[in-house]
Amino acid sequence: MSNIAPTYLTRRLATFYALYFALLGCIAPYWGLFLQHKHFNPEQIGLLMGAFGLMRVVAPNLWAYWGRYFRSPLQMVRTSAVLTLLCFAFIGMVDTPLGMGVVMMLYGFFWAAMLPQYELMTMQACANEVGAYSRIRVWGSLGFVVTVLAAGALFEQVSVGWLPLLMVVLIAVITLNSFRLPDGAAPKAVSPAPGAFWQLLRSRPVQVFILMTILLQVSHGPYYTFFSIYLQQQGYPSSLIGVLWSVGVSAEVLLFWTFQRLVHWCSWRLWCVISLIITAIRWWLVGTVADVWWLLLLAQLGHAFSFAVMHAVSMRYVQQFFPPALQSRGQALYASVGFGLGGALGAFLSGWLWQPLGGAGVFMGAGVLALAGALVAWYGLRDSDSVLMSAENKK
Repeated sequence: MSNIAPTYLTRRLATFYALYFALLGCIAPYWGLFLQHKHFNPEQIGLLMGAFGLMRVVAPNLWAYWGRYFRSPLQMVRTSAVLTLLCFAFIGMVDTPLGMGVVMMLYGFFWAAMLPQYELMTMQACANEVGAYSRIRVWGSLGFVVTVLAAGALFEQVSVGWLPLLMVVLIAVITLNSFRLPDGAAPKAVSPAPGAFWQLLRSRPVQVFILMTILLQVSHGPYYTFFSIYLQQQGYPSSLIGVLWSVGVSAEVLLFWTFQRLVHWCSWRLWCVISLIITAIRWWLVGTVADVWWLLLLAQLGHAFSFAVMHAVSMRYVQQFFPPALQSRGQALYASVGFGLGGALGAFLSGWLWQPLGGAGVFMGAGVLALAGALVAWYGLRDSDSVLMSAENKK
């Protein structure tokens, strides 16, 4: 990595990923349990998580648009980090669904602005090399694993009501770390030609990529909203729930760390198709054999493909589809339509269907959506795949 970016910069970027995904390690497995602890019902939990996800649709695109008013992406990151901390500080003062929704949406709006800018800085620091990017991004997965395991053990001893305190500490450290990055970590991008971004959005490869990403993330909706609640209903203790989450992310860590050596085994399109098929099988296993712990463990290993491969390949597609002047908006689009729109739809649908269909039915439906994503990738990414692999082979 030292020949791509200064060691100091890569360490600071890696620290951000570790902290950011440590915070996600609080939200994904335990926030649903915290909302349940606050006596919200499944439909309210789905609505709250969906509203939080909607901020990931709106915020990245608005912040990318506002980027012209900031000196650099790093200044934007620092501003959003401070505002995230200020908004989240009010979380302990609300008990109603409306109050909780307002605070979650406010802090979510500013929190969602950070990751696309860091992704941009990291890909620039790595000269768009997916393997080099993965070696930095893997620290996010490690931060997630450590937090999930530690929090699972903690909540065996104390109430999950202590979760917001743990989160506010992490947000504060994320904010401090942003001020330790060098100001030149990411130069301000050159302004694109008027209308260039919207012209790209009308191209078929970009539209297919967006649809595939949305289907993938909608299928993750039940997982990120109700997986811990589902396991608790199956009789799993908090510590084992944490272990199951960490197994999935540990598989993700291994894949990120080794992907540089594996990436040339398949075309980018084939990596997407294989990963989406494995994702479908994973959700079907969760829906049908959740009471068999070792099969559930096997299903969790699929996270290496559901997230790690799909994210690494998607980052490369974003780099290919969007020229340097539009990289920030391309990253924002990927974050907003995938993790934002897809995640919000998945949360809304899973919350709405959880009681009439049950957890098993909802996860089976998620598997169908992932399989639909595989078909979209197979038939829709043929042309862009040959262009992308040709560019990769020239490096």
